[in-house]
Amino acid sequence: MTPASILVVVPTTGGPVVLRSLRSRPGLPASAAFATGDYRPLPWSGDYARLAASGGPLSHLAAGDAGREAGPYELRLSGSFDAGRSWEVPVCLAHGLVARGHSLTADPEAADLVLWATGAVDLDLAVLPGDYALLDKLARSRDLLAAAARADLAVLLPDGPEAAEAARAFRALGRARPPAILPAADVPAALAALARPAPSPAPAAGRRPALPVALVALLAATALAAGYTVLRARPEADRPVVAVTASIPAEPGPTVAPAPEAAGSAAVVEELAAPAGSSCRRVAFGADPPVRRPVPAEAPGRLRASRLAPDLCGLAFRSAVPGARVAVGPELAAAALPPTGLPDGAQAYFLREGARRNLVYTVQVMTDPTAANAAGTGDRLVHGLVP
Repeated sequence: MTPASILVVVPTTGGPVVLRSLRSRPGLPASAAFATGDYRPLPWSGDYARLAASGGPLSHLAAGDAGREAGPYELRLSGSFDAGRSWEVPVCLAHGLVARGHSLTADPEAADLVLWATGAVDLDLAVLPGDYALLDKLARSRDLLAAAARADLAVLLPDGPEAAEAARAFRALGRARPPAILPAADVPAALAALARPAPSPAPAAGRRPALPVALVALLAATALAAGYTVLRARPEADRPVVAVTASIPAEPGPTVAPAPEAAGSAAVVEELAAPAGSSCRRVAFGADPPVRRPVPAEAPGRLRASRLAPDLCGLAFRSAVPGARVAVGPELAAAALPPTGLPDGAQAYFLREGARRNLVYTVQVMTDPTAANAAGTGDRLVHGLVP
């Protein structure tokens, strides 16, 4: 793929955000993300710093990138959002493209290629499947895509309930060239597809020469057949309800007094509900802030069960003990999207639409930082979700 000017879109349920610049900034103590014209790091900048840190997920892109500049990095965007992790895939792709000699542009008319991508990644840069509100994000991106009508379009759609339908919707946009649907397994695979050389037909009059990525669209049928699956929960009768103590370390949050309803507990558990006129999809992807409702205790070591009402979007957890860590049982983690940090340091677990089911899990407060991987330390609470 010859050097190109690329418009990288971070689609959100509040509208598309564009990456304006990405550069090495040795004077920063750590990599940071900023909105254009602002010196204050964005709310999720700490997560970006961990993503780009030495030994972090982005270090997997360093091999073979002779032009890769050393961090820390300064990332500039046209705007921001307060929650969610779906910015991770487009930001990782931008790092890989810039390291390969491409440049970012915020001008739709100047773009050779528009890259529309969403999703969270794991430590190995695998794209995490889930419900990323793809159709809603596409609907809010239509004006921007129309403004870049002359550019080629590449799309990464994580595996999930709307992936196949979103791929069809992108192909139905009526662009001069069909969009390229990139492999959704991991970031390196998507970058390899973008770089794959292929012959291009002669350009039409008044149009830029086609980029090699345009021909990746030929892979779309294979990608859909192999990768796009609808995530469905197993029938409830096939799911045992068990309580298991997990020891998954989370970042320590600020010192917070426990809610009155849960007095005496080292953990604060809150329901995250959709505000009036909103929806759990909008809340989970950062378009609207959740309503936070403390979950009271009903007995020593047990919280009152939360009902799976339509407005219950998820649960938040934080420690009331300085320096303690909170671990959430795997039953809840398996039924939720990857955890998201809230402004007060709490970890939010938003329920997947296809996994709203009766379950019981435990919350473990790890009071001994040196024993963060040992079960049985600290305070344990049992909590359930019921119809």
